[in-house]
Amino acid sequence: MINAIFDRKSKKNFLAFLMVFLLGILSFFGLKHYYYEYYKKINIPIAMALDDGYLYPTIVSITSMMENKNRNSYYKFYIMHPGEFSDESKVKLKSLENKYSGCNINLIDMSDKYKNAYDKGHITTPAYYRLSLSDLFPDLDKRIWLDGDTLVFKDLRAMYNLYMTGLYYRGFLDNSCKFPEKFGIYDNDHYICDGVMVVNLKELRNDNMVEKFNDFIEKNNDRLEQHDQTVINILCYKKIQKLPTVFGFINYYSTAKEAKNYTECLIAKDSYSKEDMEYGFNNVEVLHCVRKPWKDLEVPFAEVWWEYAKKTDYFEEIKTKYPVI
Repeated sequence: MINAIFDRKSKKNFLAFLMVFLLGILSFFGLKHYYYEYYKKINIPIAMALDDGYLYPTIVSITSMMENKNRNSYYKFYIMHPGEFSDESKVKLKSLENKYSGCNINLIDMSDKYKNAYDKGHITTPAYYRLSLSDLFPDLDKRIWLDGDTLVFKDLRAMYNLYMTGLYYRGFLDNSCKFPEKFGIYDNDHYICDGVMVVNLKELRNDNMVEKFNDFIEKNNDRLEQHDQTVINILCYKKIQKLPTVFGFINYYSTAKEAKNYTECLIAKDSYSKEDMEYGFNNVEVLHCVRKPWKDLEVPFAEVWWEYAKKTDYFEEIKTKYPVI
């Protein structure tokens, strides 16, 4: 009887030990995988575009990226500009290579490409350059696109590693839901803002999308109310997906409570839940400043933008160009 009880206790103790041991192994390999994914060396290609008028916001944006990146991440910037881009602006952009390790600046002269595309309002021709990415870089399968009015608060590897199979783009959902209907598209519940995107260059090349973009612009130039963003959302809507709200959060709101209301602006009200928006506001990793902090100190996150401006080598010049502080 005693032996039987002892055997039962021994078996229970052994099973308990085995479970703890196995959980320890799983935990070890889980942490090891996390450590490897977060700290392994990685090259992240980032595309941007500008003209001389957007030089300083772009420098502030890149500064925020370099100040907050993982030391094992190497950011390779491909910055497209028009032919008349000044030598002084080029020197200032290239100076970021000397200031930060893990930063490589490649300047790409787009000459007069898209010069005849619709550019009324605040949009300038360089906004269209993102449409050429897949043909410009045939050796790359994927990259991040960031407009110059962005701030980045964390390493970009989590965004870069997002699932992209079968997709062209992932972007933050935009509330401009009326535009697709003008082109006969009524089921697009994922209209994106193209200022912050993960771009699947390989998929775009496979479907020859650059040629289709150009044909669409030629035939619909006077109807492109949101310029290049209209082109992307109309031609690619079946292969577009949303980004998590932490990537590309728009600076419309000053509080998480206000941010929840953004869901009411979307075609599909459940595309982002109120909880999604609250989480995005509280944990934003990539902020899209569609309301310009260098023009108005009252817009949300203006103080944060100017803190990064102070970290640049051109703060005095920025203050002179944008005398709001």
